[in-house]
Amino acid sequence: MSNHKTEHLSEAGHWYDYKGDAQYTIIGKNGKERPTTLRDARKLFYVPSVTGIIGVAAKPGLENWKIDQGISAALTLERLANENDYEFLARVKADSKEQGMKAAEIGTIIHAQIEQGFQGKRETKPYLAVRKLIDELYPNETWIAEGSFCHTLGYGGKIDLYSESGIFIDFKTKDNLKGKKASSLVYDEHGMQLSSYALGIGIVHPTRVSIFIDRSNTELIVSHIWDPDTHARHLAMFNSLLTYWKLLKNYDPSEQLIKLKESV
Repeated sequence: MSNHKTEHLSEAGHWYDYKGDAQYTIIGKNGKERPTTLRDARKLFYVPSVTGIIGVAAKPGLENWKIDQGISAALTLERLANENDYEFLARVKADSKEQGMKAAEIGTIIHAQIEQGFQGKRETKPYLAVRKLIDELYPNETWIAEGSFCHTLGYGGKIDLYSESGIFIDFKTKDNLKGKKASSLVYDEHGMQLSSYALGIGIVHPTRVSIFIDRSNTELIVSHIWDPDTHARHLAMFNSLLTYWKLLKNYDPSEQLIKLKESV
């Protein structure tokens, strides 16, 4: 019920076609490239990403991090002369948003470096550290990096790393990992993400691993192997969010996807 493909894709967008190819951008009427929208997806029967679907649920960890960034900006920014409260608040928001963008950019770079290593292009510090850990946990595996897919339930995704034997690994970048335990870093959304990837590829009993990499010291990594008993629960949670996403957006491409796949 799924179709997957391996290639390097940008992290900028959230849509996939029925073949599993990322369709993050589209050529607009003016002939220029622009981000793909829900309106485009409806016309072309594109499907949303796993992260886009999970994004409709609250993320306490992320929200707390955003609050911390805002408080930090308010404490460190100097008040300008004749600046009123609203103007200062606007600068605080802009500064905290900038910090979030920088963190995301660093995360994208680290992900790309790891991907390049697994594709045999370039061995970097984050790749070597991750590879050492993975080889210790799961020796003699053949790994597929950044494989994308589209499932007929109406969603797609791009998997950081997985093996044909059914091991799924997702990389997250964090600050200040020193002394942190994996149990303090993982949330249900991480388990849902890995479970939905397994379903997307067609693996019934996956091994799911979340690996956290320190942004400032990429050789510092923390891993969490998910209890297999939580897979069914996480998959049910994801499917509930998928149903909610379809109702929220008033868009369900699943029937058309089945027709498209059957026609190939």
